[in-house]
Amino acid sequence: MNTRSRKLLSARKPSSSTKLWPLAAAVLGAALVVSGCASDGGETASSASPSPSTASESPEVSPSTGTSTGEVGSASPGSSAPAPTAGNSAEAASPTGPKTCAAADLAGEVEDNIGGGAAGSVYRTLVLTNVSSAPCASAAGFPGVSYVDDTSNEQIGAAAVRSGENGNPGGVFVLEPGQSVVADLKETRAENYGEDCEPHQATKLLVYPPEDLQALEIPHEILACENPNVELLSIGALQKR
Repeated sequence: MNTRSRKLLSARKPSSSTKLWPLAAAVLGAALVVSGCASDGGETASSASPSPSTASESPEVSPSTGTSTGEVGSASPGSSAPAPTAGNSAEAASPTGPKTCAAADLAGEVEDNIGGGAAGSVYRTLVLTNVSSAPCASAAGFPGVSYVDDTSNEQIGAAAVRSGENGNPGGVFVLEPGQSVVADLKETRAENYGEDCEPHQATKLLVYPPEDLQALEIPHEILACENPNVELLSIGALQKR
């Protein structure tokens, strides 16, 4: 082979360094692409995940009692009212009846009974009327009755003894305004006892309604006995008229 032929072959045959340049360029380009993707992915992940300070902050919540922070003690819209206590239930179920008839609510009188006389005694009717403006309850028992005078205003002789039985023990009579209860009243004549009577003129009856410590006075003039052993009065149990 001559010199010219060798030159031609040398010109056609590429050198090893010339072959490596395209390969190196391709590798470099791929590396740049991978690096760019990794960089973009890192920025995306970093922006998507919350920062430590954001994750540690929790939203502010109101107290568990349901009251708002601005109005202490006010109920929240969803809360229910507290159930009534046993004491309140007990306070709402208590009975409310009419009050007990006091002496100040009553007016008294003594009625004569037609044909109510007997040998040495007189039978009359004691009447107690509700003169208040509201109903009241009178105990069904025996009133206390005795003679008094205007001078000393003290009891004369023995108080009335109870006669008969209480037909309604422990009961009450509800009296509307103007309604009355009555009891049989027996008076024995003082003259029957002579000097043992120790006569004293009475001017009124002192009457205690059952279970009452206050009394009402009824004008009633009659000869009484100061001797406490002489019993001139007897009284029956009250009945509603």
